[in-house]
Parts: sequence; C-alpha cells; structure tokens
Amino acid sequence: MPFHDNQPRISVKGLLMQAFLTGWERSDKSISQDEYVDSSIRVIETMQVEPESIYAEEGLGLLDGDEVDHLDDLLRADGVWLYYGVEAENFFLLQWYPDDAAAKAKLADLEALGDGVQYIVDLTLRRANPSDAENFGDSSPVQLRS
Repeated sequence: MPFHDNQPRISVKGLLMQAFLTGWERSDKSISQDEYVDSSIRVIETMQVEPESIYAEEGLGLLDGDEVDHLDDLLRADGVWLYYGVEAENFFLLQWYPDDAAAKAKLADLEALGDGVQYIVDLTLRRANPSDAENFGDSSPVQLRS
C-alpha cells in the first residue's frame, strides 16, 4: 500500500495489540490485562491482511514454532479502526474508516445485528506490563515514515 510522506501508520501487530487492549478496557476486567491480551493472541489461527482491513479466524491457535504472517506489515493510522468479532463463528475483523462519522455509522449497523462484539479501537492505550503481555507487538502504535 502506498503511503504519503509522514502519513501515520500502524503495524498489524500494533493494531492487533490496540484492538485487544480496547477489548480488555471494555471488559469486566475479571482477568488481568496480560492474560486477556495473551489469550486473544493465542487463538489466532489464520489472518488475511488488506490495506484497510484484517480478517482473522480463531480456533486452537498456532502450533509451537508457527508464526502469524504479516505482523510487521504497515496499515493506515490516519482514520478510525473498528473491531467486529463473532465468537460463535470464530472470527474477528478490523476495518479502517476515514473518520469518526463513518466508523460510528458502521458501528450502529453492527450493533443492530446483535450477533457479535463491536467497538472503535482506541489507538492511545498502553499496556500495564509491556514486557509480560505477549510475544509480539508493542503498544506504541503510530509510526511516521522516515
């Protein structure tokens, strides 16, 4: 995907981390942040990455030694990312929108379906214990091209 000079961007792993941190913030916090993030990461089996979306299927997770592809790919960070997951169907989707209005309109549509969990990803969140949370990603999501 082409980027304009100094266009903010986020890595796939950074976006996943921010999505999972947002999910934890919205939860009842009955488990630790580390445990929530780690369990969210471990169930990813496959992932398809497009310039403005990520689609992931969940299951038993990867076997030891296997890695998720595309973690270092860069995506847009100049708009709004929306998380939508349907646990019964074992998938989640992250979709980019150009502004809050477009993301909130889609969020309302998804809420009306009532079949999953949906929220706008907060790109400003930070992990409580960055060294213990997981094996990929960091929570400094936005990078400028040098």
